[in-house]
Amino acid sequence: MKLNTDIGRLVKGKKETYPTKKRMNLYFKVDRTTAPATAALYISFVVVVLVALSKVMILDPWLEVRGLEEQARQLEEENAALLLQLKDFSKVQEEYLRIAPTEEEQAQGDILEVLQLIDGVIRPSAQVKQVSVSENKVLLTFSGVTLGESAQLVSLLEQSPLVTGASVDTAVSREEDQGLSEVHVYFEMNVEKEVQP
Repeated sequence: MKLNTDIGRLVKGKKETYPTKKRMNLYFKVDRTTAPATAALYISFVVVVLVALSKVMILDPWLEVRGLEEQARQLEEENAALLLQLKDFSKVQEEYLRIAPTEEEQAQGDILEVLQLIDGVIRPSAQVKQVSVSENKVLLTFSGVTLGESAQLVSLLEQSPLVTGASVDTAVSREEDQGLSEVHVYFEMNVEKEVQP
C-alpha cells in the first residue's frame, strides 16, 4: 500500500493534469536583408526627419517673415496714401472751426434774424453805429433821428417776437445836430420763439 496517497483526491476522484505540448512550431524565417539595404533605409529615414525639421524650423519662419514684411509694406503704402489725403488737414480744421458753431453759439438765438430785424426797422430811418451781441443780449446804438422818432423805432423793435425786455439806456439830443439824438438800446433775444417751428 502507498502511504503517499492523498485521501482527498481519492474521495473526489479527480485526476491531476499537467500542461503538455503536443505541437511544435518549426517556422523559421531566414534574414535576407543586407547591410546596404538596411543602411539605405536608415539614411532615408534620417533624410525625411531632417527635411521635416528644416521645414518646421527654417522654411515656415522664413515664409512667415516674408508675409509680415509684405503686409508691413502694404500698410506703409496705405499710410502714405492717407497722409497724402490729410496734407491739407490743418486748413480744413481751421475752416471747420470757423464755420462750426460753438456751444455758446448753439445756445444763442439766431443773430442773423436779429440783424435783419434791425435792418428792417432801424436802418431805413436812422444810422446804426454799433450792434453788439453777447449771450442773447443785444446792445444797439443808432443816431440821426429825433427823440420822438427814436421812441417809435424802439416800440417797433419791442413788437417783434424776437425781442424781449427792450430798454433805452441813454438818449442824447444834440442841439448842434438840430434836435437829432444818439440812442443806446439794450434788449434780449427771445430764444424760445426762435426754437418753436
